[in-house]
Amino acid sequence: MILLQNVFLNNRVCDILIDKNKITKISDKINMQADEVIDCRDKAILPSFCNTHTHASMMFLRGIGEDKILFDWLHQEMFPREAKLKPEYMYALSRYAILEMIKTGTTCFVDMYFHVSGTLKAVQEMGLRAVIPYLGMDFFDDKNTENDIQRAVQYLEEPSENSRIKKVLSCHSIYTCSQKLILTFVELTKKYNTYLQLHVSETQKEVDDCVQKFGCRPAELLYQWGAMGPKTLFAHAVHLNDNEIQLVKKTGTTLAHCPTSNLKLGSGQMPLQKYLDAGLKLTVGTDSVASNNSLSMIAEMKLAALSAKNQADSVLVGKVGDIFQIATKNGFEAFGIKAGEIKEGNLADFILVDMNNQFLLPNNNLKSNMIYAADSSCITDVFCDGKPVMRNKVIPHEAEIISDFKRVCADLAA
Repeated sequence: MILLQNVFLNNRVCDILIDKNKITKISDKINMQADEVIDCRDKAILPSFCNTHTHASMMFLRGIGEDKILFDWLHQEMFPREAKLKPEYMYALSRYAILEMIKTGTTCFVDMYFHVSGTLKAVQEMGLRAVIPYLGMDFFDDKNTENDIQRAVQYLEEPSENSRIKKVLSCHSIYTCSQKLILTFVELTKKYNTYLQLHVSETQKEVDDCVQKFGCRPAELLYQWGAMGPKTLFAHAVHLNDNEIQLVKKTGTTLAHCPTSNLKLGSGQMPLQKYLDAGLKLTVGTDSVASNNSLSMIAEMKLAALSAKNQADSVLVGKVGDIFQIATKNGFEAFGIKAGEIKEGNLADFILVDMNNQFLLPNNNLKSNMIYAADSSCITDVFCDGKPVMRNKVIPHEAEIISDFKRVCADLAA
């Protein structure tokens, strides 16, 4: 058991008891024996972040392909470089991504990338949670389709010994995946009771191309194909019309808002408040460092708030409470994980922040400070599943992780 003493929570100082991987008691004073007692004086506890859309191992592409529109960026810069990736690189790339996520307060991420064995190993060793898919992307080639289906089944049938890792499926998009692949993956998610994620309506071009090819918009097409539901996540979803909004609500599909990537690639701005008012399930993702340059959910929250205000031309939207919730509680809930709030019975995923940090003073509104002022320097400790993954700003093996990452980047550059 771990006992946090004198920690600031919801405008009061209290004690919090962690037993195994759960928060078991919150009280003004807890008089119990614990294996470790941590004095949290001048520290506040907050739920950690859930990054619901990223491509963790794209770390080697930070700063590549700047100032290009999405489809040129993908086909001229990303896909050719990704073709050089080797499975043995993924462990080092994933560890470096996890290092950045821990430092910025994320304890769960929803990935979408290739060669997942290295990512699985990195997550297991570094102690985070992750939702890791087999990524299907057949480019409408029948041989690729069959290979993706076979590998997806094999991936889902391999036993997972780690409760922090959820194995899911992903189809990259309707413009890189055939109807057969998407339909088969939908059936596999039902058979194996797991989740499906896709890029959907990220750009107006994607919408226009879909209408021209299929006579309907992307979300309408995926609804026809049975690919929407409470275990489906659409990344981006910038360009949904009113009918698609109703389909998302009707099916309980979750949306991952990626404001930095959308703005940087000129994809548009999600009408966040319109979606919230419609009752849609919203979460936040950073996308990759190739289209964001950062995996910081702190930075993403700020842009989510500002983008919402700008898009709606109103200061009354993108509210502090809404933004913080979609970056924490909603992300965990979307994948059936009981975390994202500091309360008894929840999983012990949380961060401790330094209340004397220059960005958190004065403490008029802690969540507002975290959204609009904070950076990683505010975070002192990160716990996932009741265990520390960063203590006093120290992550185990950090120097080795950085060195391995630099070596892989050099190999790829050569």
